[in-house]
Amino acid sequence: MNFNINHINYYNILAMLVASCLALFIPFELVLLSYAILGPAHYLTEISWLNGRQFFTLKKYDFLLIVSVVIVTVLLKLPFANLVYYAFGLSFIMLVTNNSFTRLFAFALLVALGYFLLSNNLLRTIFGLYIPTLIHVYIFTGAFLLLGALKNRHFSGYLALFIFLVCPVLLCLLFTNLHQAPTQWAMSNYKHFAHLNTVTLRNQAINIYTNQASIVLTRLIAFAYTYHYINWFTKTKVIKWHRISVTKAVIAGLIWVASVGLYFYNYNLGIKWLFILSLAHVILEFPLNHRSFMGIGRELKGRFST
Repeated sequence: MNFNINHINYYNILAMLVASCLALFIPFELVLLSYAILGPAHYLTEISWLNGRQFFTLKKYDFLLIVSVVIVTVLLKLPFANLVYYAFGLSFIMLVTNNSFTRLFAFALLVALGYFLLSNNLLRTIFGLYIPTLIHVYIFTGAFLLLGALKNRHFSGYLALFIFLVCPVLLCLLFTNLHQAPTQWAMSNYKHFAHLNTVTLRNQAINIYTNQASIVLTRLIAFAYTYHYINWFTKTKVIKWHRISVTKAVIAGLIWVASVGLYFYNYNLGIKWLFILSLAHVILEFPLNHRSFMGIGRELKGRFST
């Protein structure tokens, strides 16, 4: 087991370095290709894996409450930030109590607080833009790496976490004047991700394809997304998400092929479908994200209390 864990950690380090190198030279293309090819494979297999583990909730059908809240939010045409906020908060509530009355009261309080919290532009942006994107692919991925390192206590795990933290810094500092002009295909199709650039840089008027700060930011986005996807596949033997029936594997494979084909055949339609898949896996992973941070807290508490 130790040998396998060390191997996986070093594979992860290699994946981080490869993702960083690609992000350095073809950031815009890398975001689009990773999202289109690796993305749906990750979404489909993770949703299947989460389903097999009861979505890491206390009760078997708790995930249906999350799905119901999302559906109601959509039907009421509430802002996207509200949808993520309610799902994120409800996922936490259902992990800390299984009493129905307590859950109902806590969720009512969550909704009431949201009326005030989401009036703040920063919090609205965090829930509406960053949690489904950069926070999910970088912060939550980092939490999984940290929890794994704390549990296994291997040097390779801490080294992987260190490299994970250093890569974005190096992408900001190294070769900042190296401008690899994006292809026409990338410039035509990156528009659905451009909001990340313009909002983060607080400038709606910049040319995101030539602005140096935008290019550096896109490197970070490309690294975060690409490694997030690769990380899922490198830990296959650890969490064993591949142990599914042949029928499920075939169905997932066919949907993946169709998703990738749709993306390249009709980009606008393909990106909408991939967004739905992506959002579904983000929301259904919330209970696991909360459990990860709880686990980190327990591990750190155990270290400092001994």
